[in-house]
Amino acid sequence: MKKLFFSLLAISFIATGCASNSASDTAAAPDTDQTFEAASDDMEGMDDMEGMEGMESMESSSEGDYEFALVTPETLPSGDAELVVAIKDAVTGEPVATDNLSVDVYMMPMDGMEKMTAESEVMAGSEPGTYNVKTYLGMAGPWVVHSVLDEGEKTGTGHLMIEAE
Repeated sequence: MKKLFFSLLAISFIATGCASNSASDTAAAPDTDQTFEAASDDMEGMDDMEGMEGMESMESSSEGDYEFALVTPETLPSGDAELVVAIKDAVTGEPVATDNLSVDVYMMPMDGMEKMTAESEVMAGSEPGTYNVKTYLGMAGPWVVHSVLDEGEKTGTGHLMIEAE
């Protein structure tokens, strides 16, 4: 009888100790729905690239004596990428052959960060007035292909938008 009494007493202490610990743990643990809502609130804006104000409204444009156009699709996989840019004289519409084309590829800065740039290599394309641009799109999102052509008396700038997936 003594053994039974001490066994029950030991079991009741263990059960009481476990119950008090699990009760405090349960009280401290957040509700699953609350956790999901908080995580969702923290993630809001990630799909639409929060902190990249103005990017969603930017469109491809040309300024100056030349018209710049993206020949390749506007959406490319992230990583190594090859783009094709076409340049025409804005007045005549004729393709422009040049050795003076410079191309910078960058992603607009997010809040608290500087803009992300990618090295680019420009080579004459297979068609007159086209240029192959090899680059590396380091992350998914909108990128700007900033092209500048300076032929002395004629100059032009192109801002071409691409999306890396």
